[in-house]
Amino acid sequence: MLESSSVHINLKCGWHGISKQGINKTNCDQSKLEEELILLSGPYGDDVAFVKQSNDYILIGLSDGVSGNRNHGLDPYKFAHTLISSCLEETDRIIGSSSMRGLVHRAIRCVEKRSIFGSATLCLLSIDKHSSYLRSLNIGDSGFMLIRQNKLIIRSHPQYHRGSSPFQLSSLPTTQSFTSNTTRLYHDKPSDGEYNEHHLEIGDLLLIASDGLFDNLYEDFIVQIINNHLDDQYSVESLQNVCQMLVQSACHAHIKCDDILVLLFCVVPCSAISNGEINGNRKSTSCSSSDSSLSSILVNQNEEESFDLFIFKDSN
Repeated sequence: MLESSSVHINLKCGWHGISKQGINKTNCDQSKLEEELILLSGPYGDDVAFVKQSNDYILIGLSDGVSGNRNHGLDPYKFAHTLISSCLEETDRIIGSSSMRGLVHRAIRCVEKRSIFGSATLCLLSIDKHSSYLRSLNIGDSGFMLIRQNKLIIRSHPQYHRGSSPFQLSSLPTTQSFTSNTTRLYHDKPSDGEYNEHHLEIGDLLLIASDGLFDNLYEDFIVQIINNHLDDQYSVESLQNVCQMLVQSACHAHIKCDDILVLLFCVVPCSAISNGEINGNRKSTSCSSSDSSLSSILVNQNEEESFDLFIFKDSN
């Protein structure tokens, strides 16, 4: 039984990303984020993410489409996007390992029903705002870090098959011509993912990112960048700047050319944050479901093939 915290928590958030083609974009004009639906330019290749809040929980998800899909005529971005969208549609209050895995299982079924084929990694975080508990489910080599008082407390473990192929959720065609040529595509299950629970404290920092960050930067260097450049107030602007520094440092490492998407969160008391501040402006609201202090964020792609980031409020 998880103990309840006397202080309800919330998050401040910053993000930045880049595609392997070298096009990058950070947050948009933050003064516009008070609207219910905002379109932000943000080309992050095959990396897709969302953040969703209700009265009781915050759910964060990041998926990275497996680039090897293209060798089999599949679209890794389309699969990752559909998987993340389905997770967003299937969200409910998550109270343990079975419900997190159940959510992912339902999301995969939705992807299969739509006949969207491909595979992707997935890192899913659920935060109970009342008990201050973080529940994590990680499948593959995207992942998260928990930093407390300048020290790395938790790092999810990347999961690989032979040949460095990451664990991956998939929906694959069943035709004989396809199944005879898929030696590097895997069909892992939500139950194969790494599940953990952790108690959060005020001032904790949560970083969730695709493997493009972790393949290019050592963990201690990531922590060093965050500690050296994040201001004492954990301002949204500072969170944004740190995300940008992390992405730039990973690119300059020149170890592995890959898409990179980084989201950095700071845990704060619910009363200490406004609806606007978490998304970069200063519009004041209470911490209720009707005035959610954390909007729902979804990295998406529009019909013109440009990469976009959608912000919209939880309607619950």
